[in-house]
Amino acid sequence: MRNLVIVFFVVSALVAACSESAYGEPPGWRVAVERAGGSLGGFRDVGATGPGDAWVVRDGRPLLRWDGRGWRGQGGAAVPYLVTAAGPREAWQFVEHGRRLDARRWDGRTWQPHPIPTAGAHATAAVAAGPGDCWVAGLRFGPHGMTDVAWHFTDGRWRQVDVPSPITDLAAAGRNDVWALSSAGRLPSILHWTGHGWRRTPVPSIGVPERSRAGDATVELDDVAVTGRNEAYAVGAVVLPLNEGRVIREAVVLRWNGSTWRRLAHRPAETAYTRVAPDGAGGLWLVTQRQDHPDVLTHHAGGRWTPVEVPAVAVKGLANVPGTRDMWATAESRESGATRQLILSYR
Repeated sequence: MRNLVIVFFVVSALVAACSESAYGEPPGWRVAVERAGGSLGGFRDVGATGPGDAWVVRDGRPLLRWDGRGWRGQGGAAVPYLVTAAGPREAWQFVEHGRRLDARRWDGRTWQPHPIPTAGAHATAAVAAGPGDCWVAGLRFGPHGMTDVAWHFTDGRWRQVDVPSPITDLAAAGRNDVWALSSAGRLPSILHWTGHGWRRTPVPSIGVPERSRAGDATVELDDVAVTGRNEAYAVGAVVLPLNEGRVIREAVVLRWNGSTWRRLAHRPAETAYTRVAPDGAGGLWLVTQRQDHPDVLTHHAGGRWTPVEVPAVAVKGLANVPGTRDMWATAESRESGATRQLILSYR
């Protein structure tokens, strides 16, 4: 028998602020914001710097901001497509601009411009590693095609940095402890920045099925999170490409113990972990994609893996509120043919 307990505890709230209604109630995921809409205005990334500051990226729309009382439009005409936040007042957003990569840093009151003067550049992943320290991975489109690039903001300016392979995701415990995933090739690799350059860290062998009629099975690492100075997790799945899409074989969870990466024995079938974030208490929350079923959020703590159902078809973004056990998530639900955008909170 499966010893995982399926927990369903969601209290719907059609108001923009949820923190006051959550006081006195048991911890759980609740709907903080629910809005009608499909792709335009769809909720994507979410980031938080503290209990009174969080941001949600919307497709084709300006940011939504949580100010400790409610979610409201950030204002202005900028339409960012990526946001990263870590610790008090340290947040970055990235906006499309043809002649440069338009990066903006939050100073606690406004977004200050710190553009990367590279034409045709697009950010695909970013992490705030500390005060005035940010890493960005992206693409540069030029006359000879597309090039993978990375930039580092420190000492008040951006520098382009060489990396061993293209970066797809980033996480950081501090300015000299940054992790990056690279999905180039059939098997992914994991890179580590310690302040003296990027180096590859050995990834354990992950068995994959033999070649199928449609192509090779692959290991996809989709996200990475840091829970301590000597502990990090990389998550994803073994997937098999088919003519009509992909088949998820089993989940992959790798743990860094300070010296090596090891694959955990937790390997649920037909499951992929697409997002992971610290829970603020030494554990993890994971966005869990299940083959042909709605997403759930899985909590990993004390050696237990607990799936928690949420009112969503797909969970898009996930973030811890620094210094707390509170969480934010963005999601999309579909019911009776109607699509709704959700912001979920855990308190």
